[in-house]
Amino acid sequence: MDRLAAAPRSLLAWEAVCCLRDRPFHPLARAKAWGDEPGPRAGFDAESGQPVWLHWIAVPAHRVRTGSTMEAFAQPLARSLLQPEGLNHLTARAEAAGAQRGYLWMPMHPWQWQQQAQAACDTGEVPCIDLGGGIGAAYPTASLRSLVMHAQPDLHLKLSLGVQALGARRTLPARYLHNGALAQRCLTQLQDRDPWLGQHLLLCDERDWWGLRQHDSLIREAGDIACVLRRYPCDLAPGTWLLPMAACAALTAGDDLPALRRLSCTDADEAWAAFRRIAALLLEAGLRCFASGVMPELHGQNVVLVVGEEGPQALLLRDHDTLRICPSLLAEAGVDVPAYAVDTSTPNSLMLDAPGQLLAYFQTLAIEVNLYAIAAAIAVAFDSDEAVGWWILRDEIARLLPAGTGSRLAATARAALLDAPEWPFKQLLAPLLARETASTGMPSALGSMRNPLRGVPS
Repeated sequence: MDRLAAAPRSLLAWEAVCCLRDRPFHPLARAKAWGDEPGPRAGFDAESGQPVWLHWIAVPAHRVRTGSTMEAFAQPLARSLLQPEGLNHLTARAEAAGAQRGYLWMPMHPWQWQQQAQAACDTGEVPCIDLGGGIGAAYPTASLRSLVMHAQPDLHLKLSLGVQALGARRTLPARYLHNGALAQRCLTQLQDRDPWLGQHLLLCDERDWWGLRQHDSLIREAGDIACVLRRYPCDLAPGTWLLPMAACAALTAGDDLPALRRLSCTDADEAWAAFRRIAALLLEAGLRCFASGVMPELHGQNVVLVVGEEGPQALLLRDHDTLRICPSLLAEAGVDVPAYAVDTSTPNSLMLDAPGQLLAYFQTLAIEVNLYAIAAAIAVAFDSDEAVGWWILRDEIARLLPAGTGSRLAATARAALLDAPEWPFKQLLAPLLARETASTGMPSALGSMRNPLRGVPS
């Protein structure tokens, strides 16, 4: 909180605030399984405020998979991430190791190097040359594996990290990175076709990625050595700042709500007015995406509020690799269907057959997790009733989906959101306990619950 007070518009400071709550409603959100091997862990989380010093390896260029158009021989990662002094140090190390020509210099999280990759490189199982650590300081965000570069706050580095969080290994399989670039292209098409989305739904650029090639098939790549450059928009209006939505649900030990206070909320009425504005942005973005046959993961860690002098004015999306699509709806809307790489040996949740399946991700992640967490926090911080939040949500959905609308998809959404007796509900514990091995996806299943908007006066 002291760091936030010193830099109240710093995205990194707000990322640490997010950790006060972590993922809302997941009972094991704080359980980060770093493994049984001894080794340094302090400073690898956002709360510490400590830098993570990158470890570097040299990988033969022909053993690299990438979505980037930048030539490996030009060392795009080192040149993008490092300041001149750090680049000179790394270049000297590569020259001394004979890894200057024909190699790509790749960064790794120091924990990932020590616990998951060092032995494989030493034995030759993984074809790389160790260039050492301590070059390039970066600060962890709430997601652990995404790091903010010290000298370039608009550039984040997402690294493979074998730590288990939410019951999943946080590595970066190549198909995820490939799919993320395709999803970004799809969302860009929607921005071009829909002026409201073009103005109110901004995108981080996540097209540049690299990973070690260990198999002939993209699907089989485990992603233990991989990374993504995430570039934040650099053309935001003067005075604009970024606030992760997850921070809006984070209460202090004294039950204060720093994000809403920063949005100039001094009482319950002002807090609920800010909630309405935030909810209106998220609901309209989600429903407009649904109308074109896609649904981003709109939980609080993936969505960032763009805040101007008048308050939240737009949304910024990151982590595009989980964009769900309904190919038939995309085709109807005249939008190109992304050619996702899907592992057919595991349950597919990216390409869905029915509109209701898309809406389920909207109901569970955007409303039940993201918006409800904020409403519940407002109720505590301002001694109010969280039912006010549900009333606001129903009122905004009814405004966006008026009764008697002629659109088939709007009528489908209204029936599912406002009229259906039940909503989908994301089950967490039973799927987690039933898993046999850790995978790269959070264990979950869909159950049902009473529609929280039925019976709420419109």
